[in-house]
Amino acid sequence: MRTLTTLSRLRDVVSLTAGDQRIQTVFTHDTGRRSMLAAGVEEALVELGAPLLPWSEAVGVRFDLAVAASENDGLADLDAPVLLLPHGAGHQKFYPDTSIVSGLSPDRLMVDGRVVPAAIALPHAAHLRRLAQECRPAASRGVVVGDPALSRMRGSQFRSRYLRVGFGGRDKRLVVVASTFGPDAAFARLPELPARLVADLPADEYQVVVLLHPGVWAAHGPWQVRAWLAQAAAYGLQVVPPHEGWQAALLASSVVITDHGSLGVYAAALDKPVMLVGRGSTVTVPGSAAAKLAAIAPSWDVARPPQAQVDEVIDRHVPGAYASVTELLAQPDADGEGSAQRLRRLLYGLLRLDEPPEPAMFAPVLAPTATRRPMPAVVVGAVIETDGVRIERYPDLGHGSPREGLTHRHLVADIRTASLPQLAAATVLVDDYRVAGSLRRWADQAAAELARWPQAHALAAPLDDTSCTVWADGRSALLRADEPLDPVALASLAYVRLTVDGRIPPRDRIYLGPRVIEVQAAAA
Repeated sequence: MRTLTTLSRLRDVVSLTAGDQRIQTVFTHDTGRRSMLAAGVEEALVELGAPLLPWSEAVGVRFDLAVAASENDGLADLDAPVLLLPHGAGHQKFYPDTSIVSGLSPDRLMVDGRVVPAAIALPHAAHLRRLAQECRPAASRGVVVGDPALSRMRGSQFRSRYLRVGFGGRDKRLVVVASTFGPDAAFARLPELPARLVADLPADEYQVVVLLHPGVWAAHGPWQVRAWLAQAAAYGLQVVPPHEGWQAALLASSVVITDHGSLGVYAAALDKPVMLVGRGSTVTVPGSAAAKLAAIAPSWDVARPPQAQVDEVIDRHVPGAYASVTELLAQPDADGEGSAQRLRRLLYGLLRLDEPPEPAMFAPVLAPTATRRPMPAVVVGAVIETDGVRIERYPDLGHGSPREGLTHRHLVADIRTASLPQLAAATVLVDDYRVAGSLRRWADQAAAELARWPQAHALAAPLDDTSCTVWADGRSALLRADEPLDPVALASLAYVRLTVDGRIPPRDRIYLGPRVIEVQAAAA
């Protein structure tokens, strides 16, 4: 494999044979033709525990089958029949500054007048026709098997709500920013977009996730990419690592903001609402699924408020709107077989082995474990309802307006992570009672802590994911919700009640986005 992108495709493919004790799988990549985007491949293989054979040794060993997701490796040097697959959503791009379709280069499919691959697995009959146009001698090696990644994702679509929770999106709209690599990519055109979405979307109603092509990580380095996204990540942005999680993110998404890359095509094939940053690219192959998507998907407008655009594209999405895109990617299962069955039959035919008796299927897409830290500071507004308080919270990233229009506006800042200016301006401070050793000792020290920050009116200490203790006006109260939530929101509920009513009622309701949560309060 050449890159983390090709490794992702190969993992889906070899999952169909990995459990067969007749087969030993090893990985190798052509270091002599090393891709500029190869960074991270060795580390990912080590993390997987996969056996890695140096290329210099691999070319001297007879194998029963070689599976590749790029024709750029020296496949002709291997002593094995070669199965070649595309590493993205079919063949959607030209090589830069050429008219050669990526994955179908005649100079790489053929060496010394012979076709190198024994079989070329294709997602759809349209790609078989494209293969015949680009390299006619190789057309006879083309086999339509469907798209393994799409088939795997479709097999896990019913898990979408579990996957959404894994990204921190329980009861929220999950907004995915998915960027390919290159000058026309979403992240290249609008590098500030993830942070702007985090800053402008209410924190209790939306969860933002960013998916960057492995090439972005390889070209700039993981440290730099994380540094660029660090501020937004501190306020809740979920950053998907380059080697795992992209399929889960697409399945969990409520909307995908993307570009001309494969992830937009996959999102459309999963019938997700899609918005495009820009209108395609010069590398997009005319008539491809990516070209069709560019022609019909709505565009992201930097001049419009993000929340209005996100809600509009989700609420107005019509199921099946991208059928013209999907029909170029997913081969209909008219014969009752899916991609796993077709691809496994091809693999075992090339291996000259009988297929196992159990049905062929791809591994389920699993939910990630969301990493969430307390946000350093949030700007909060509140609306008093007849039976509770509606709380609206926005991360205080410094992007956009200070939200002066919010009623009962106040700033909540976490002593552990907020900046000095945020703490100096905060009305409610968040503390960790465990630093004091016990909740009682924390309450004894609360007045002194508040005196350090004269602007603050209340000090809050979350206890768990349902409760929070609040110190204000010389006394403390314990607020407990009847279901999990961000307990810091309870501090805002207490502050608003004390400001408006002069007391915290024993029973209350807090409205957080679409959720209505019962709250009990008592003296602590």
